[in-house]
Order: sequence, then C-alpha cells, then structure tokens
Amino acid sequence: MMAQGNQPPVSADDGGIVDYRLSFFGRSGEEGGAEALDRLLDRLLESGDGLWGESSEPLEDSVAAFRLGTISGDGLGPVADLLTLDVRVGVAEIAESVIAASPHDERGIWGCDLLVTVALGGDDPDWALLHRIWTAVVDLWAAVAWDESSGFGVAAGAVPKP
Repeated sequence: MMAQGNQPPVSADDGGIVDYRLSFFGRSGEEGGAEALDRLLDRLLESGDGLWGESSEPLEDSVAAFRLGTISGDGLGPVADLLTLDVRVGVAEIAESVIAASPHDERGIWGCDLLVTVALGGDDPDWALLHRIWTAVVDLWAAVAWDESSGFGVAAGAVPKP
C-alpha cells in the first residue's frame, strides 16, 4: 500500500490481517494539525460511544496523529483494534497527495488545505469508528473520500460495517 507523505504504511504481516487506508480531502482553514485533530475528536466524542486513544508524537505543526478506538462498555479498553488517524493541514503540506489523487483536478480538490487519513489494520478493525469519522469530516469540512482501489468513487456503503 502506498504511504502518503511522512506516514508509514500499515503493516499486514499475516494473511488474515485487514489493511485499509481511507483519505479525506477538504478545506478547513485550521491553523495546524493539532487544532484540526482536536476539532475532529470533539465532534466524535459528541456523536457516539466513548473513545480510547493514544497520542502520537507531533511530527510538525501541520501534522497530528492519534491511535484511536471505540471504548468497550466496561471501560477497560477498546472494542476492536485501534486505527490510526492522521490529520495534515496546509496546502503545501498535502499538495503531493492532492496531485496523486486527482492529477487533473477532476474533483475540484486542488487548493484543499486538509488531508485526514484513517488507517485500519489488525484482525478486528473498528469499522464503526471509521464510519463515525467519515460522517464527522464530511460534516465539519465537507471533505470528499478517496481510497486507492476506488479513488473518489468510494462510497460509505462500500466500506464494511460492523
């Protein structure tokens, strides 16, 4: 699977492991990656079950990342494998990804300043959380979804549900 920017690819060490990456392009106007991530996490916390998270070291001001999962009913841990949520802000920061996804700007994403990437891996991915994130980024920033197999044709109904 192709890594985007400084983001490492998700490992898929055995045949049973799911490996899926979904990206969202949008216009946020956010100052930095941490601000956009905070806004997204706030929206997720307002919209459903609690979250289990592990903060990642900030790579730079324009990038923020988090390992995230839906918390179990007993509050002792996540209900499924954690996903990686990577938020990048800035036209220059995401330009390479924008051009790779839409070389001729067929979807009107050139000039976007936000790239949110969700990477799922493991034996039990948190598909429900992926769908919550999808709804939140569309609501917050009118972002459009893209993945490597379907491009911009990816639809929420085509992504597995729990």
